[in-house]
Amino acid sequence: MRKLLLSIFLSVLAFSATAAQLDPLPMDQCKVQAPFGFPVSGKQSATDICRKGYVLESDNNAKIPVWVSYVLTPAHATGCLSRSNRFAADHSLQDPATPKDYAKSGFDIGHQANDSDMRWDVQVELDSFILSNMAPQLPGFNRGIWKRLEDQIREWAVEREHDLTIYVGPVYNRTQDSTLKNLGKVTIPHAFYKIVVDDTTHEAMVYLFRHEPSDEDLSTFITSIDEVQRQTGVTFPLPADVKFTGFWDAEHNTDRATKGKVCALPH
Repeated sequence: MRKLLLSIFLSVLAFSATAAQLDPLPMDQCKVQAPFGFPVSGKQSATDICRKGYVLESDNNAKIPVWVSYVLTPAHATGCLSRSNRFAADHSLQDPATPKDYAKSGFDIGHQANDSDMRWDVQVELDSFILSNMAPQLPGFNRGIWKRLEDQIREWAVEREHDLTIYVGPVYNRTQDSTLKNLGKVTIPHAFYKIVVDDTTHEAMVYLFRHEPSDEDLSTFITSIDEVQRQTGVTFPLPADVKFTGFWDAEHNTDRATKGKVCALPH
C-alpha cells in the first residue's frame, strides 16, 4: 500500500511540475522562433515574452499580443499530444488578462500561436493557453475562416517539408475599438493578420482578415506586407530576397493523414 501511495504521489508531483507555468526565457533563446529577426512595434507599454514554442510582444494596456512569431516545422505540424484547455493568465505580467475577463462575453479566447501547432511538447502545448498569446475572437471567426487557415498552414508545412515562419496577431486601436464588458480592459481587435514565410524558398503570403465570420476562399484575404505594416504599425523582418506569392497549392488534409499515421505508431 505504501508503495502504491508513493507511486501515486510521485505521479501527481511529476504532472504538477510539468503543468506548472514556467517563467519566460531570455529573448536570445527565442531567435529560433524568429529566424529573420524580431518584429518591431515601437509600443511604449509592452513586454517581450519568450517561451519554448513562440515569442511575442504583449501590449500591457490592450491586454493582447501586438505580434506573435514562431517556426512551424513539418514534425511539429504533426504533434500527437491532446488539447489541454488549461487557459491561464500570464504570471510574468503585472496586470494580465484572465479567463474571467472572457467569461460570458460572447467571445472565444482566441489563440494566436494556435494549440494544434504546439502539440509536439507538453510544456509548449500548455504555454499555448497562456492568455498573453490570446485575443478576443468571435466564435464564427475563430472556429471558421481563422481555423481554416491554421489547418491549411499545417498542410503546407507537411507537404512542402519545409519549416515555416509565422507572424500572427491582431489589428486594433485602443481609442476606437471596444473592450470586453466584464472588466473593460481587454481590447477587441477589428481585424487579424497572418504572415507565412517558407524558410527554404523564401516565398511568403500575407493575410488580413476583418474580424467577422466568412465563407470566402482563403485566397481572398491575401494582401501586401505594406498594408499589414501600415495597419498594425509593426515592421516585420523578412528575407532580403522574399518572394510574395499567391495562394500555395496543397493536397487537402495532408497534415491530418500524416498525423494519423505518425500518432498511430507506438512510442
